Amino acid sequence: MEETFINNITNLLRGRSIFLIGMMACGKSKTGPKLAQLIKYKFIDLDSLIEKVAKKSISKIFEEDGENKFRVYERQCLQEIIKIPSLVVSTGGGVITKTENWGILRQGIVIWIDLEKKYAIERLKNEINNRPLLKGRDIEKNYSEIFKSRQGLYEQADLRIKVQNENVEQVAKKIINELHKSISS
Repeated sequence: MEETFINNITNLLRGRSIFLIGMMACGKSKTGPKLAQLIKYKFIDLDSLIEKVAKKSISKIFEEDGENKFRVYERQCLQEIIKIPSLVVSTGGGVITKTENWGILRQGIVIWIDLEKKYAIERLKNEINNRPLLKGRDIEKNYSEIFKSRQGLYEQADLRIKVQNENVEQVAKKIINELHKSISS
């Protein structure tokens, strides 16, 4: 992407942070760093930050403390992150389930990476042990149930980026193009 185009987008953003939302395995954590690099922002992976704060893995938090405690960590970390301008933040798939998180997310630009289900299932089969909400369950059925319960929330995003099997760079560039259309109109 050409430098002038990127600089134009960065200027239009005026330091507003970008929050990537979407179902598990949609590519938020992999796309985030590439997007940040392209628009000269810093990147934070919310789940990694939570693990540092809690001093244990997401799976351990769910196992030992439960989902409610995890959501408390998530909100606290979001409250700190929003104080820093010019960030690309990859969130956990369920960040949108708590109303109080939307107040924080809305201070930035919320982008839904909407990965086609068949590609998500393919990815999840390889990382089932890192997904506390899917452990020991029928992946496809459980994924569909979770998506159905969250779809209306994801639809509240500022932008929806439909993804199939594109690579990280292609998704990041797709986001940049949609951002440009959205903020320059």
